[in-house]
Amino acid sequence: MMKNVFFALATTIILAACSSDSYKLSGKFDDVTTGTVYLKKITEFGIEDVDTTELVNGAFTFEGSVEHPELYLIFHGTNRVPAALFIENTNITITGSTTDMEAVEIKGSRLNNLFKKFNDDIPHIEKVEKMREEFFMAQSSGDQSTMESIMADMQVIIEEQQNYYRNFVKENSNNVVGAFLALNMAQALEVEELEEILEKLEANLSGHPYVVQLKEFLAPMQTQRAAEAALSVGNEAPVFTLSDIEGNPVSLDQYRGKYVFLDFWAAWCRPCRMENPILKRAYDRFGGDEFEIVSVSLDETTEAWKKAVEEDQLNWVLVHDPMGSVAQTYAVQSIPNTWLLDRDGNIMHKQLRGEELIEVLEELLN
Repeated sequence: MMKNVFFALATTIILAACSSDSYKLSGKFDDVTTGTVYLKKITEFGIEDVDTTELVNGAFTFEGSVEHPELYLIFHGTNRVPAALFIENTNITITGSTTDMEAVEIKGSRLNNLFKKFNDDIPHIEKVEKMREEFFMAQSSGDQSTMESIMADMQVIIEEQQNYYRNFVKENSNNVVGAFLALNMAQALEVEELEEILEKLEANLSGHPYVVQLKEFLAPMQTQRAAEAALSVGNEAPVFTLSDIEGNPVSLDQYRGKYVFLDFWAAWCRPCRMENPILKRAYDRFGGDEFEIVSVSLDETTEAWKKAVEEDQLNWVLVHDPMGSVAQTYAVQSIPNTWLLDRDGNIMHKQLRGEELIEVLEELLN
């Protein structure tokens, strides 16, 4: 019985020793003995100061605790190149030279071991550096053929690196390194890929700042996707009411029974202005009981809008959306942005431009 008590007590002591709610970061530089060492953290708002200390015979120590493991940076003096490491509540050691902070050796952290493996295994790192040198040499000598060849080879390597990055994140969506890398490559991923990764990260790291940031990044993309799905061909076009050039309210559903060409444009948009002569030709030929054009101006001021209308001699339905609320409903991200609606107000075509519009109208109305 006594043995069991001692065994239980010993086990408790061992477990307490293995689990920690604080970290100790011990470092030693082999090329300097004095100077200030700065500990900083990468946040969504930029680089944040955490702590500073002075070197004593080249050694330094930082102590504290973290709620979540995150990526930190260590700078020495005025050196602008830092050592990057994940800090978790454990004992971590750093050794190396201030002249090559990216190559310092970090021990005592499983996350940093994983992060190092990720960086070490990125394909073609040395080859890319050599290709950059060759590109700049070709550029300085005006060797266009070599430049194009290098750029083509580089594109293949970039795609291979992106696939490596993507696969690493998917295989490590249960840890902080994977979360950090997912956040950094989020713009290169499709919504569905991000959703899959985020689901796994939330199951393992719910509440971690990287996961929260990734979720915030994904939210508008999901909203955009839902808006685009609602605006698929065959769906009813969203109805809106805007003021015309005389200030009178105009509703899109006033034109049910006609084919409607909906055109988002602005006076400052050169491609939009270049389309206006084609729209005039289409309206002169087809406008009337069966066809209408509704041009939605995104100009901020009525002056610019009216001036462009007069210059281009536009004579169809002209309305103003200065706040962009209707454009947002239609998920407009660039202009010109066009939609052809059928007689029932349903979407038939999107992004008809130039002579293609004339050809479609000929089929519909002749």
